[in-house]
Amino acid sequence: MKFRDHLDYFGKRAQEAEAEIIPVETSDEQTFQHAVSDASAIVVIDRRISSETIRKLDKCGHILALSVGFDCVDVEAATMKRIPVSNVPAYCTDDVANHAMALLLSITRKIPLLIQETKAGRWDYNPARKIFNYREKTLGIIGLGKIGRALVPKAQGFGLNVTAYDPYLPDDIFELLGVHRWYEFDDVLSNADYVSIHAPLTQETYHLVNERAFDTMKDTAYIVNTARGKIIHEEALYRALRGRRIAGAAVDVLETEPLRQDNMLLTLDNIILTPHIAWYSEESFHNSMVQGCDETVRVLNGLRPRFIVNPEVFGKKSVQ
Repeated sequence: MKFRDHLDYFGKRAQEAEAEIIPVETSDEQTFQHAVSDASAIVVIDRRISSETIRKLDKCGHILALSVGFDCVDVEAATMKRIPVSNVPAYCTDDVANHAMALLLSITRKIPLLIQETKAGRWDYNPARKIFNYREKTLGIIGLGKIGRALVPKAQGFGLNVTAYDPYLPDDIFELLGVHRWYEFDDVLSNADYVSIHAPLTQETYHLVNERAFDTMKDTAYIVNTARGKIIHEEALYRALRGRRIAGAAVDVLETEPLRQDNMLLTLDNIILTPHIAWYSEESFHNSMVQGCDETVRVLNGLRPRFIVNPEVFGKKSVQ
C-alpha cells in the first residue's frame, strides 16, 4: 500500500463509523478476494478491482478509488451489485496542471539535454537548437475537465493560444475560458504545436492517440500526457518519436506501470519520463487522505457519497 505511513490517519477516521482499517498487500487475486470478502468498504489505488472480485463482495457498501481516475474499478460490475463507486476528483487538480506545464517547458526547452551537456563540462547552447518562443504558438488540450481547465491560464501566461477538444462540454465553457473549440479530434491535433492530454481513460479514449493520430500531428509538435498511459498507444508513440514524425514527448504515465527496464521509450533522446508523480505535492497527498476518508466515512454512516461515479446504483436491483 502506497500510503502505509498514513494508516494511523485512516484508522482514526474509521473509528468515526465504528469501523476498522485492514491493509491488504498482495498481488495474488485469490488472496486479495479472500481478504476483502467481508469488507464493508474498499479503498484502492493502482490496483484492479475486477468483475470477478466484485461479484464475490456480499457485504461491501462502497468502493473508493483514491485517485482522480477510477478505471481501476470495474464500475459496470459494481453497478450490477448495487455497490457505489466514488473517487477523489479534485485533490490534485493544480498539481497535475503544474506538472503538465513543467513537462511541456522541459521538453521544448531541451532542459534534460542541457543539464546533461553542462554536467559533462560543456558550456554551449548549440546542442539544444532549435528552440522556439511560445508566443503565438498553439496548445491543444484533449479533455477540458478540471485539470484541463486549470492548465488554460498557466499556458496563456506564456503567450500560448489555447485550443481544446472535449465533445461532452457546452460551448459556454470554452467561451468563458477564452479557449478555441475544435469539434473534431483530428483538428486539435493537426493545428497544435503542443498537445496535452487530460481525458479520463474509458473505452472511448483507450489508444485514442494512435498511429493515425501521430500522422495527423505536425512533425514539429510535442505531446504531453499526465492523464492515463493507455490513452496513448505506446508502440505507436515509440515509432513516431524514433522516426521524428513528432518532435518529442513528455509523459508521466505509461501503459504498464511501474516502468519496465526493457521499455523501448528509454532508448530515445526526444522523450521525458517521470514516475506518475504529477498528482503529488505534500498538500495533495494530505488532501487525498482527507477527502478519501470523508467519502468512506459518509457511506459507512449511511449517507450518499458526494463523488459517486455510478449514481444509477440507487435505482437498480442487486444482481448476485
